[in-house]
Amino acid sequence: MIPLLLLSAALCQSVPAPKLMPEPALPFEDPKACPFEGCAYRQWTAQKEVAVYDTWKPSRREIAKIATGEKVTGVTGVVVTMKPGVIRLDRDLPMQHFRAGDLILTYAYRGEGFSAVWFKGAYYSDFDISFAKRPDGTGCGGDHCAATYLDLGEKEWWAQVKLSSGQTGWVHMDMSNFEGIDMLAGD
Repeated sequence: MIPLLLLSAALCQSVPAPKLMPEPALPFEDPKACPFEGCAYRQWTAQKEVAVYDTWKPSRREIAKIATGEKVTGVTGVVVTMKPGVIRLDRDLPMQHFRAGDLILTYAYRGEGFSAVWFKGAYYSDFDISFAKRPDGTGCGGDHCAATYLDLGEKEWWAQVKLSSGQTGWVHMDMSNFEGIDMLAGD
C-alpha cells in the first residue's frame, strides 16, 4: 500500500513545463515517439512478414515487404492519436489542483506510468498518470489510485525502418512483430 504522501511526491516530481494550448486537434501526431519503457530504435528482426509503406499517413502505398527473419534498423517513429484516452479523477488531489470529476486526455504512452496528456488548457509531454486504473480495473492498485480511465482512446504507432537494401519506409507497429524493440527484454 502506497501512502498518499508518496503519491503527492510522485506527482510533484520534476515535470516538463506544460505547453499552454487548446485541446490538440485530431489526429494528433507525436513525432519521435517510442511508446513504452525500454522501446528503442535500433536493429530489429521481423518475426513475421511485414508490409512497408512510403508514409505512415492515410495516403500511403505499399512499397516493400520485410520477410520473416529479416533484419531492419528502426530509425524513428510517430504515435498518431485519432481519439485520446480519457481519465476521470475519482477524488480530489489538492496538492496537484485536481478535483473529483476533472478529466485528463491521454496521447502517446511513454512507459512506467507516464504519458503525454492534456488537461486544464495545457499539454504535458511526459506526465505521471500511474494513479489511474484501466477500464477493467487493472493497473493502479491501493490507496494511491485516484482516477479511472473512461476510455483508452485510439492510437497508432508507426516506425520508420531502413531495410538492408538501404531503402527506408514505414511499418504499422500495431500490426508488426519485431524482436529487438525492447532493450529491457534481453533480446
